[in-house]
Amino acid sequence: MTIGPKKKTSKSLTRERTSAWILKMARKLKNRVMLNKESTGLAHVVDENGMYNGRQVIAKKSNKKTTRI
Repeated sequence: MTIGPKKKTSKSLTRERTSAWILKMARKLKNRVMLNKESTGLAHVVDENGMYNGRQVIAKKSNKKTTRI
């Protein structure tokens, strides 16, 4: 019993697999880019306005101070 592959993998199949992997990594890198105005920083972080992926996910805080009696 041998340890190697049963049949030879063609060059085209090898290149197709390699290019698919490269495209997958490029997609992952694109998704890592922060979705805020500056486009810098960590992935999947809500920006200071409460926006994420083009939609409002956190309501803005009001600067009004209320006094309780």
